[in-house]
Amino acid sequence: MANSEVASITLPESATIRDVIECLDQSPLKLVLVVNNSNILTATVTDGDVRRGLLAGHGLEDSVSKIARQEFISVGQESLTSERNAKIATHGISYLPVLDAEGRVLALHSGLKSTERDLMPNTVVIMAGGLGMRLRPMTETVPKPMLPLAGKPMLQHVVESLRSEGFLDIVLSINYLGHKIKQHFGDGSALGVNISYVAEEKPLGTGGALSLLNRDFDEPLVVMNGDVLMAAKVSDLVRYHVHNGAEVTVGVKILETQIPFGVISLEGARIMGVEEKPTYSDYVNAGVYVVNPAVLAEIPKGERFDMPNILSSRIGTAKALAFPLHESWIDIGRPVDFDRAEQSYQAGKE
Repeated sequence: MANSEVASITLPESATIRDVIECLDQSPLKLVLVVNNSNILTATVTDGDVRRGLLAGHGLEDSVSKIARQEFISVGQESLTSERNAKIATHGISYLPVLDAEGRVLALHSGLKSTERDLMPNTVVIMAGGLGMRLRPMTETVPKPMLPLAGKPMLQHVVESLRSEGFLDIVLSINYLGHKIKQHFGDGSALGVNISYVAEEKPLGTGGALSLLNRDFDEPLVVMNGDVLMAAKVSDLVRYHVHNGAEVTVGVKILETQIPFGVISLEGARIMGVEEKPTYSDYVNAGVYVVNPAVLAEIPKGERFDMPNILSSRIGTAKALAFPLHESWIDIGRPVDFDRAEQSYQAGKE
């Protein structure tokens, strides 16, 4: 790997968690190298380290040291290729830092990669039946998931992204102008996937359409809103769900809200403190879930039911978990969101 690529994923020890997230989002390697003032490697940070740190309550402005791994696997520049490959295989890592005698990074060794794509056995159910009222007049004759972004329907971007991760079994839940979605995608063979449909006679909410699935499932299901575009890997969410033995896992996104005024804290009439234009961070539902097949039995047949209803009986237990998404994420509910997504996809094409 070229030195310029190594430099692009290298941060100083003074970096923040926000800096790490920005670096990860701009690199496909999903690895950050942390160096001291002498450019000696002192720690590494992965996607998983960031997610664990966010769940532990660390803020975006906290030091990278809160989440970085001071113990990492590396090799010297004199090491043989066979030794490097063996370390990658033994430790289950994707990249191995190659260091000089002082501990500076000379390169990253990626080992031998398989050309075969790992197939995911999970069915993905995409909710694509919404009316898109806030996007009128664009959605008066076109269902929201079919609005074009960079020359193709928004929903096609979602399907192609899932296919690239190995998800080949996709169910589209349709209602409003659903025939146009069906006409475009057909059985999915043109896109290299298998697409089937469930038709809502009336809007059933984010979870109600799952009661229309007349199939048995052996693996957890992925449930997604059809108007959400994100860079995070759905397969990572599924593996996290399975590894932790959850019944329901919800993708969550940090939403930062800045108060444009000074906030005054009171005790009675006495002013106890003043904080100028504070920023608060909260987790919001990102519209992507993984649910175990047994959960489907809890959903009433043909009635309106939202996914958060599934969480109500599991709040505070290890059966319902959150998976933080630090990657780019857009919920296309308003014209301003659609414009932002369009700009993002056009920039990606260029």
